[in-house]
Amino acid sequence: TSSEGGRARAMAVSWTEQTRAMHEEIERLERAAAEDLEGNEEKTHWKRLKQEHRVGWCLDRVVERSEQLLEAYEDVDGIRKEERRSMAGETTQTPFISFYGKLRDIRETHKRIAGAFAHEAEVKPLQTPDVSFSGEEKNGRYLDLNELHVRYVNAKFGKEIDYVTYLKNVGEFSHVETTHKMDKSYRDYLEDLVRYLKSFHRRAKPLVHLDKLLEQQRESFEKDWENRGEEIWMGGSEERKKVEAVAKALLEPFGSCAELQALGTEQLKEMLSKLGLKCGGTLEQRAERLFSVKDKDMNEWDPRIFAKNARPLASKNKELLERQKKLMHETARLEWTVAALINTLHDFVESTCENVEKKQALTAEELEEELRDDEENEDQEIESDEEERIYNPLKLPLGWDGKPIPFWLYKLHGLNQEFKCEICGNQSYWGRRAYEQHFSESRHLHGLQSLGIPNSKEFFEITKIKEAQELWESLKRKKASEGWKPEAEEECEDEEGNVYSKKTYIDLKRQGLI
Repeated sequence: TSSEGGRARAMAVSWTEQTRAMHEEIERLERAAAEDLEGNEEKTHWKRLKQEHRVGWCLDRVVERSEQLLEAYEDVDGIRKEERRSMAGETTQTPFISFYGKLRDIRETHKRIAGAFAHEAEVKPLQTPDVSFSGEEKNGRYLDLNELHVRYVNAKFGKEIDYVTYLKNVGEFSHVETTHKMDKSYRDYLEDLVRYLKSFHRRAKPLVHLDKLLEQQRESFEKDWENRGEEIWMGGSEERKKVEAVAKALLEPFGSCAELQALGTEQLKEMLSKLGLKCGGTLEQRAERLFSVKDKDMNEWDPRIFAKNARPLASKNKELLERQKKLMHETARLEWTVAALINTLHDFVESTCENVEKKQALTAEELEEELRDDEENEDQEIESDEEERIYNPLKLPLGWDGKPIPFWLYKLHGLNQEFKCEICGNQSYWGRRAYEQHFSESRHLHGLQSLGIPNSKEFFEITKIKEAQELWESLKRKKASEGWKPEAEEECEDEEGNVYSKKTYIDLKRQGLI
């Protein structure tokens, strides 16, 4: 009964609708990523990186939805099959019962959301995920391994080297002795190094699928480990021969413990350390311990004289052997992972080395000036980040602040009304104000001039070429008909100052009246 109830709840939103919604979301995400890449040609490093993070988030979401779709199409729970049977009317006596049942569900759904209306499938701009970098990383340009470098220099397994040398050899571990590779401090160092490199890779190269890359590297490592792992990493025959050769070279000049005691405590301690033996005890105990391995194979050495984690594998019991194999496998896997990450971040390592060497060559004043320049560039990038693409589904015009104006203001000014002017080359003007202003602008004046028509108040509101030409012809005829007529309009004045039309003046003068 419970399974039937769960199936009924799952089918409340049909399988078809669920898969359709997931397909639609995938299409929207793809469109959003494409619009982000096509519409924004980012010029600065920081803006490009943020764009990559936006697109990377989009792609991760697409992969997630695609996996859900594949699972839905596999139809493990049989919901898809049952829905198809229901749509075909196989679950009821007649197909009409199924049809009217679905029709009733659709009507009830629309009744619940009455008044809602469909929007255009406008893709919202992608939100940039939170990405932060330290000051040394300069927004993902350089690595910041200063803390790990200090740990390496102060550790037993490390060397006293400068930062640049450390960067150039951070993925090399052949110089680390096998005894140190068994220490927990060494594994902790490797784990922290892997953790940082993974974090930096995901922040600086968001479009590279790091997990897939590491999975391929892990498979390669396991295969290599299975073939020759013990020989390389676990101190096999070559390691034993090396230790035996060192022991022979150190002890060959000495014929007894007394001769070794003459070297002193510190010298004996150094020799014991080179062979991986315990360094404690009195002078006599140290000399006896060291002399006991002379002219013997390493397998014949007393297991009790080895330092912690330095015993050869052959001298251990089965339980200790398995434990050490497990530890060495984990250590080797971490080393392999670091090497793989450094290989993918090779360009960043080189850039970091160049940046550090450049800083070391600068004077204090030059360094301060460069820091100021970097801060100014950072401020400019932050300011430009604030000018992100604005979500504007209604295509409203932008205000003085670069944001879309309110919709009520858009309607108040009639900016939804389009006016076209044929004289301006069918240019569109939105809103009455812009339309009226354009009659005094250069585009409209140039259009009238091309038609041989002067710009005057009579042509205000005239946008059609034919209408403008007809009006111009009418004005020319009217002007011609209203020309100067001397016989009717010329006037004359007599001696007494009386004014007459020319015709009247001539008639009166003939009659001698004036």
